[in-house]
Amino acid sequence: MNNETRVSILRNAPIPQVLLKMGLPTMIGMLVTGIYNLVDAYFVGGLGTSQMGAVSITFPSSPGF
Repeated sequence: MNNETRVSILRNAPIPQVLLKMGLPTMIGMLVTGIYNLVDAYFVGGLGTSQMGAVSITFPSSPGF
């Protein structure tokens, strides 16, 4: 989708359609990243507390269980 198409959608399309068309890919990406972090924390947490601490320092957005 090029810039002209995006601007045209923003100017002419109804707001719910614009939110769905442009916001849904962002929401899906954030959901996938969150699920990845949860799965990563689960498996690394099984190794021990110091390993989980290392992952938490290295990648701060992973949840600390």
